[in-house]
Amino acid sequence: MDEKRKKILEAAMEEFAEKGYQAASTNQICAKAGVSKGLIFHYFGSKEKLYIAVVSYAIDFATNKVNVEKETWKDFVEMAIWSTKQKLEFNRNYPTVFGLIMQAYGNPPGELEGKLDGFFDEAIARSEAQMNQVLSRMTLKKDVNMDAARKVMAALFNHITQISTVYLQKHPNATMEDFIPLANDFTEMMRIIEFGICEA
Repeated sequence: MDEKRKKILEAAMEEFAEKGYQAASTNQICAKAGVSKGLIFHYFGSKEKLYIAVVSYAIDFATNKVNVEKETWKDFVEMAIWSTKQKLEFNRNYPTVFGLIMQAYGNPPGELEGKLDGFFDEAIARSEAQMNQVLSRMTLKKDVNMDAARKVMAALFNHITQISTVYLQKHPNATMEDFIPLANDFTEMMRIIEFGICEA
């Protein structure tokens, strides 16, 4: 990648992550990157296109840093704990990248509604593949539909992900010990899913 383009992307990521899309200043991005404003618009055309390029850059960076291809889990609790550890580690090492991705995914700028669709498809597909890997090792009751089970687990994981992400944003120095209450809640929810809430 062109060195000047990379400097702009990294400066913009810092500015967008810290201030959000609307409050971010292209003048500040220029100053941080050490380039002229004209060069930013030469490369990206507009603030909107710059933000979209920065989100893409951040997601590519995260994908390269977190490799799940060789990971296996015996159950969903183990998978959730591993996922939480990965988020903690990534947040500690790359807080700006993590912050921008969470912003773009959880609270995208209203002006860009619909324009970030598809950016997280690969991550969602990987998560679904992980769930399928764990489900394939479990023996379901005869009357349980596999697709319905996947949807229930996806909803539960989305819930846990949202809670842990918000917590990480508010407590960037959190440790695994801080997540024990959340892990206990998740374990209890998993137990309910596995055994049901009604007497047979």
